[in-house]
Amino acid sequence: MLSLVVLHLICWRCKRRDGRTGRRWTGGRPRPYEREARRRMSSTAWRPTPRCKWWPISPLRSAATRLSPPGRAWIPQSACQPGSPCAGVAGVTLRLGQTIRAQLAPTSSVLHTSLRVAVALSLAVLIGRLLQLEHAFWVVLGTLSALRSNALATGRTTVQAIAGTLVGFAIGAAMLVTVGTTPTVLWAVLPVAVFFAAYAGSAIGFVAGQVAFTILVLVLFNLIAPVGWQLGVARVEDVAVGAAISVVVGLLLWPRGARGELRTALAALYRAVAVLLAEAFGRILEPGAAKGSSQARDRAAAASERAGEALDQYLSERATKPLDAETAGSLYAAGADAILAADLLDLLADSGYRTQGSSDADTALHGQVSALVSAFTRLADRLDARASADADGERVSTAVLRAAALAYVHPWQEDPAEGRAAVAVVAASQWIQELGTLAASLEQPVGEVVEAARVPWWR
Repeated sequence: MLSLVVLHLICWRCKRRDGRTGRRWTGGRPRPYEREARRRMSSTAWRPTPRCKWWPISPLRSAATRLSPPGRAWIPQSACQPGSPCAGVAGVTLRLGQTIRAQLAPTSSVLHTSLRVAVALSLAVLIGRLLQLEHAFWVVLGTLSALRSNALATGRTTVQAIAGTLVGFAIGAAMLVTVGTTPTVLWAVLPVAVFFAAYAGSAIGFVAGQVAFTILVLVLFNLIAPVGWQLGVARVEDVAVGAAISVVVGLLLWPRGARGELRTALAALYRAVAVLLAEAFGRILEPGAAKGSSQARDRAAAASERAGEALDQYLSERATKPLDAETAGSLYAAGADAILAADLLDLLADSGYRTQGSSDADTALHGQVSALVSAFTRLADRLDARASADADGERVSTAVLRAAALAYVHPWQEDPAEGRAAVAVVAASQWIQELGTLAASLEQPVGEVVEAARVPWWR
């Protein structure tokens, strides 16, 4: 079963990722939350992070592109260039390991899906052998075709799979009773059955695909060993056993699906963002602060990756969505932008833009940073349904930020040496204000996520 989990993670990694850039796919129609984020780019104070290379370049992204050193996973222009450490076979192996390590977390939707598939297929193989079914591989195929990311969708697919198999069995059995198992007739029907088996599932629907595939099975197996319509009975039994396994696994392992996983993934993202922002602002406001540790950045990037996968899975689920796609996408993009803002603050600190760290203005800025970090922490607590989420915390004050900035700007007019500290304070004050506004705007969407997670899984 462990090998199935690892194989599923590797297949997901090869299918869904494009190097260290974090891009999904580079063409095609934008998804709903991407269209919403693109629409908001020129109308709000914050800039959702683009996830595809064809997006318009926002000022935040443009600044990161110009200032960021090579190797930032965010920036497509600086990732995986020829000759860089991430290129070649070694780079692919490294990125694969990084992705698997990022998804080996209790809140990862990819890990949940991998475990769900591995357990279901293992049970299908075990039951097929214990019952000594003649065509046990049909049990595995039935399990794989009916299993979905939540219990409700799995139940619906199970009904469709069994209904389609029964209809296909009825049509195939009627044909075999009418024309018999004459090879000439079956060879003439085979091309038509193959075409519809390949075409019906994607063009018409899942039920039609099951009907066509059942007919193809009856025709093909009767060409190999003519047994008549009785083969269809074994087909129906095996599909029913496989579908039943899918229902049981879907009920036992994360029946809510991506709806609950998105909530926990966003909570982990906002909590990691709070730690990262505290560290990034600390480097500017504390002259003796050491160089920023990559651990907080790596944890935030991994949390962002898991949240992005949970969002993609939520949007692709064929089920009623109590949370609209635009709200879900905006919540994810907000956390991603906060990480990019922390990157820019690190770049400022690395360039020597830091405060003196001993004035009243610095003390006021530290208080505002604490208020900002508390705001993101409260959002995470609300998503995790913690008791501390109900407590009202201090809000970011524009007046305090303005007073702190002026306290550094006025001395700059008399002493040019104060320029770097003044620029650092002005930049930090602006980012605190923008991120504080962003955190305040997330309170209502976070409440919608919490309410959506409370909806029973069967609805």
